[in-house]
Amino acid sequence: MTGSKSGSETGHGGRTFRSRLPVRLSGWIPALLILAVLPAAFVLIFPAAAKSSRQAVFNELLMRYLAFRSGSGWFQTGFSVQPDIGVPMRDGIRLATDIYLPSSRGPFPAVLMRTPYSKQEMKPAGEFFARYGFAVAVQDTRGRHKSEGAFYPFRNEMADGVDFARWVRRQSWCNGKLGGFGASYLGFTQWAMAGGDAGLTSISPAFITANLYEGIYQNGAFGQLTFLHWSLTSNGRYGDMRGAARIKSGFGSFPLIGSDDAAGKDIDFYNDWVDHPEPDAYWQGMSIAGGRGSIATPAFLVAGWYDFFVDAQIRDFQSIRRGGSEAARAGCKILIGPWGHGFYSRNLENYGIKPKWGEVIPFEYIRDSKAWLDYSLKGVRNGWERRAPVRAFVLGDNQWRDEREWPPARSSYRTYYLHSGGKAATARGDGTLALSRPTAGEPFDEFVFDPRNPVPTAGGGHGDIRASGPADQRGVGKRPDVLVYSTAALQQPLLVMGPVRVRLFASSTAADTDFTAKLVDVFPDERAVILCEGIVRARYRNGLSRPELMRPGTVYGFDIEVGHTAVRLKARHRIRLEISSSNSPRYDVNPNTGRPIATERDTLRATQRVFHTPDAASALILPVVEE
Repeated sequence: MTGSKSGSETGHGGRTFRSRLPVRLSGWIPALLILAVLPAAFVLIFPAAAKSSRQAVFNELLMRYLAFRSGSGWFQTGFSVQPDIGVPMRDGIRLATDIYLPSSRGPFPAVLMRTPYSKQEMKPAGEFFARYGFAVAVQDTRGRHKSEGAFYPFRNEMADGVDFARWVRRQSWCNGKLGGFGASYLGFTQWAMAGGDAGLTSISPAFITANLYEGIYQNGAFGQLTFLHWSLTSNGRYGDMRGAARIKSGFGSFPLIGSDDAAGKDIDFYNDWVDHPEPDAYWQGMSIAGGRGSIATPAFLVAGWYDFFVDAQIRDFQSIRRGGSEAARAGCKILIGPWGHGFYSRNLENYGIKPKWGEVIPFEYIRDSKAWLDYSLKGVRNGWERRAPVRAFVLGDNQWRDEREWPPARSSYRTYYLHSGGKAATARGDGTLALSRPTAGEPFDEFVFDPRNPVPTAGGGHGDIRASGPADQRGVGKRPDVLVYSTAALQQPLLVMGPVRVRLFASSTAADTDFTAKLVDVFPDERAVILCEGIVRARYRNGLSRPELMRPGTVYGFDIEVGHTAVRLKARHRIRLEISSSNSPRYDVNPNTGRPIATERDTLRATQRVFHTPDAASALILPVVEE
């Protein structure tokens, strides 16, 4: 009976539910339609508010995703924003500043960011750090966006940065601890504040150097691809991301000082840059007072193997560790990833490196930057003091390694000598690299360098963030003006960590010319992937302060700094060195006349000879770590 009763009640209840279902649906359907239509109606009636709401939701999700994936911990607080505050500079100019404050009780340590790219673009960073208990002050630099004054890159950053830092310290919400954060130009503004008397507690400059000249020039050669592009897109109050549409017209055009005009704009600071090819008073006026070795502020540096600033950044690190204040020496650490200036490029896939889902900014960079600011500004005991001074990503292994110094003290320098039967041009030539020294009678290798037909840039460290990185050099290796020297296939893996150098013995029919060098990792499938690159301008072979033209036909020794790298060259791979006289537009093209390059309109073809004999033993020198 119990079962019968239960069944009867169940059946009755079911019939009742079914009989009432149309009635219930008749009430739900209009409600569902209203819920569906309301958001669309809201967007139509209040488009600005809807956009703001969507952006707020997106920012919230983005912040939480970054916190989760980077391992930087959960948020501690909410935040509020005070926009467009005019901070006065010593000359009366006011610079527009946004303040992000935690909703918890202050005062707080402050994170400072000064940018020419619009403070609005740094909104996610401002919100991110404010949620973790930092006050954040983001400022448009002089003459940019909402700030008063005229824009001239780098010139006013020290004085303005010092005034900005002093203003922040006086605010009731600041506890006196000041840290810097940001990459590229935002990194230089940190160096400028640290180089002045701003009294910053710590800085974290990424992808920038304290020495602008060493970042923009390499051994007297101008970084044309990177800095013509930046000039075309960043001049004026707002810049123009479409300003480089005609940039190819400027590459390789003569004179160099007119390459901006050829690309569609006449830019005063670009003209000044190319008209000062030596580290003279012009560059010194925008450099850190007393040099990078005088820095008293502890710094966490972030670099990339395929960023054009990496070699100068490593010199920053070495100089501070050698000559900075006691606090700066103890606190200075560097993170060197596989990245270029825009972090990831497709060419990194040649080493099997891809960002994780949503990893536009590397999670290592987010996590480590927050850990550094927690440690240096809040005194959080998070183990940072035990962290090794150097954390470097090793290509090939695709793993991070910690080192006590750079280059690693256990590195030894292995010399590979150039050899050939006089036909090393192109990858199909007979050029080889070997540990044995050259013997008497080895013929020289020869090529013709035509400034009107330079060797094209393929990957490497430059500002085209899509095309930089470990690109395949096989197309370049087919040119008759590229000498190629390769080892036999490696029998054992080889770990290379440190600065790569080439000692080149060469002559030219020109009074001045360039010699370029690339270190290349040749895979078993014949992919030839660039690791690092360098150049020497012949007139500066004895140093930038001692320019001297060549005597045509005379053999000279040239030291080429090919750059720093960390890579495990695997078994069956080959080591390759490519020698030429141009890498355009990575570097400006030498017209070969010996006259001032910035204003030279004429060019000369030059016959270049590279020697490998007992008394002119050209060689590649690799820093090898024995394990």
